Amino acid sequence: MTITARKVLEDCKSAHALLEDETDGIRFRLFWVAGIALLRAVGHVLKKVDAANDQELSAIINCIYHEWKQEKDKNAIFWEFIDNERNNLLKEYEVGFLAGPVDLCVIPEGAIFTLDENLFCQIAVGRYAGEDCRDILSEGIDWWERQLSAIENAESL
Repeated sequence: MTITARKVLEDCKSAHALLEDETDGIRFRLFWVAGIALLRAVGHVLKKVDAANDQELSAIINCIYHEWKQEKDKNAIFWEFIDNERNNLLKEYEVGFLAGPVDLCVIPEGAIFTLDENLFCQIAVGRYAGEDCRDILSEGIDWWERQLSAIENAESL
């Protein structure tokens, strides 16, 4: 069972929920750091805690991890966001989103609207550049949900 990994994922969902309406820049950054650390911790806890005393679960996790590595494009959210953002954030303290007011130009009228700080925080670089960081965090959460369910389903066979 993936009991501890699911607890971590639930905490990650809570961090994401706090980000959704946060307007204070410092709290937003702290919730982001927590969300990213928790998102990557799901995998670590899955391997180091949940599978520690369960050989069958350990074998399933090793197999599915091998699949992630073989199909990196299919699992881009893990490799190009969960893993990369965690590394950038926790190893270099580089936050991967752009904060502050954002000017939007609405075409064809050409009118420019400014969104308040933290209303839209786009990923700065990489595959998800230009996407709101909260949306990509949500995609990561959904990816883990699917992975944990697949592991649990394989366990019950």
